[in-house]
Amino acid sequence: MNRRLAIPALLALALLGPMARAATEEDIVTQAGLHPGVMLTDREVFAALDLARPGLEPVRTAAQSGDLPAAITALARYYRGRHGYYESFAPGSPNVSFLTDQLIGDATPLLERTGHFAPIHWLPNGQFDIRGTGLRFAERLYYWDGLGDLYRRTRDERIAGAWVPLLRSFIAQIPYPEPESYWRTMHVGIRLRSAFPIAFRSFLRSPAFTDRDLFDLLRLTLEHTRFLRSRHNLTSNQLTFEMAGLYTSGVMFPEFKEASDWCRHAGETAVADLNIGWLPDGMSIELSPGYGQFFTNYYAIHDLAKAVGRLDEGRLSTLVTGTEPLFELYLKVMTPDRSTPATNDNSPVDVPAFLRKALERFPRNELFRWAATGGREGAAPAYTSLVLPYAGYAVMRSGWERDANFLCFDFGPVGYRHVHQDKLQVLLWAYGRQLLFDSGRGRYDVSPPRMQNHALDTFAHSTVLVDNRPQRRAWYQNPHPRNLPYAKAEDCGWVSTPGHDHASGVYAEDYGRPGESDAYPYQAGSNFKEGWGRPATHHRRVLFFKPDLFVVADTLHPNDDQPHTYDARWQLASVHPETGADGLTVTSADPGEPNLEIVPLRPEGLIVRATTAQEQPELLGWNAADTPRPATTVQHIRTDAGPVQFATLLLPLRPGETTRLKSAHATGASTYELVLADGRRLQLEIPPDPALKLAIIQCSPSDR
Repeated sequence: MNRRLAIPALLALALLGPMARAATEEDIVTQAGLHPGVMLTDREVFAALDLARPGLEPVRTAAQSGDLPAAITALARYYRGRHGYYESFAPGSPNVSFLTDQLIGDATPLLERTGHFAPIHWLPNGQFDIRGTGLRFAERLYYWDGLGDLYRRTRDERIAGAWVPLLRSFIAQIPYPEPESYWRTMHVGIRLRSAFPIAFRSFLRSPAFTDRDLFDLLRLTLEHTRFLRSRHNLTSNQLTFEMAGLYTSGVMFPEFKEASDWCRHAGETAVADLNIGWLPDGMSIELSPGYGQFFTNYYAIHDLAKAVGRLDEGRLSTLVTGTEPLFELYLKVMTPDRSTPATNDNSPVDVPAFLRKALERFPRNELFRWAATGGREGAAPAYTSLVLPYAGYAVMRSGWERDANFLCFDFGPVGYRHVHQDKLQVLLWAYGRQLLFDSGRGRYDVSPPRMQNHALDTFAHSTVLVDNRPQRRAWYQNPHPRNLPYAKAEDCGWVSTPGHDHASGVYAEDYGRPGESDAYPYQAGSNFKEGWGRPATHHRRVLFFKPDLFVVADTLHPNDDQPHTYDARWQLASVHPETGADGLTVTSADPGEPNLEIVPLRPEGLIVRATTAQEQPELLGWNAADTPRPATTVQHIRTDAGPVQFATLLLPLRPGETTRLKSAHATGASTYELVLADGRRLQLEIPPDPALKLAIIQCSPSDR
């Protein structure tokens, strides 16, 4: 992927200078002096306008004479008479699908003072309690989008009359700019991208939206835009919202003297970010497809630039052409259930729906058409298994069918933001059902704090803990824009043939304090950085013997001569685990469903536990997603003073199958004979040296 473009001067300075500092909660690009830090006066708003523009002559005359009320009236008259692309302006919110219940699809709750707008949410002075609303993502004002859209469709003046108090309440209660969530730069960008301009356009000619209200919303926009121009993220999904908002202000309100600068800066930053915020293999540097999809925010810039004839400025056309490989990433990692693996803080993406959006931009892409139409049209990918060498993900699949077997192995870096402490984890789908899971992103505003913390930490992933200590890798380290050009993942291997896939990775970084601790580093009083150490190095090798047998070998090398306890965990999406007669094999036993047989091959000194929905003394057996639900954690535990190796078979079971393994026994120090229920006899080799590959060295003719 050749997408290397110039980095804007401001970003370049940030990369060479301030970004060398230790990372904090956000990597922020700042330019001092662009915003005053206090609410603008009416006179300062007029000073920011280019009153020499045609049509603003009455405003200029009144302002220069000091008659500011008359100037406000003249300015409102100008905007209400303004025509052109502004009339069709409605960038909308790309992510409204999961916010429908919060977008006030009809205005009944607001008009009747029910639900989130019940009397309890209104203050004695008649204002709406902005901070106490309880609306999801209240800081982003998505509900303004919905009200504005509904008013445009119905012209029901009751809606406009109910919205205006919301505007006045926001102005009174959210002073500019306080160090609080409402002034997080992403929230500011979202308000500028949609809530403010959609409300401005929607209610522009309503009698309820007075000249003073119009002027105050204009001032809010100026304050917000100056704030964002002076302070925004260096990269990440948050920057996409911010630059979309910045560019929207510049296009929507060209009457401001700074509008051209807003557009220039947003456009240059967005074009450069396609190379900064995404790796050469298409994954976002947050290593989360759920957050990586927001490159589509840059289409707001592209489409607005096209509408006003500025698409030839600063290579803005590449904001579409440069994203085709980013869309293909979603096809590359697509699971049998047509979503994305829940890596890092990822809400699985509906891949066919997302690629239907891609077809709007790339109608000739037959791969996108195949995925978007469920295979009815287009062409299936020529590849099946693959590796993302920069993100550090190996994808092993038996095919593209919905009942295919599929494993995702994470051997890559920690990620820039939205980090999980989960290196070397595996996720697995058997015959179309996910059976080894990652909770992904819980709802930050809903999940119990302990459960949300659990979702972030090693305890909730299918990898190995050392002495009950979770992995600890600092955020904002790797990948990071200061390390451009991005490098491929280190200490890993990948081989794929028609008969097998093999991947390997190493965790040689820090482990934290034993037991539950803060997996999020940046909250006040966090103990995330306490007790770090490197008691051992973890090597993991994964072999997929196609189409239906997985082998995982874990080798732990201690960094001292002391005994250590190693806990290999398997997060099983079932609440019906059954332990075999050997006391070691654990199988999910869900009637009528595909299941998974987890077979440890090295029983010496091994303790096996299967725990469902435990809360004390630690959380075990939970899927801590949006709505936490019971699952099963299978543990393989071994204690030793020297190197330790686990060898585990993962055998997918079709509905109705209870086992696929007739027998398994060692034939040497590192070899095993496996006899499967279908008659196959396999010779498995697991070299003790983790640098060597696992192999099926012999198989019976019936296997072919």
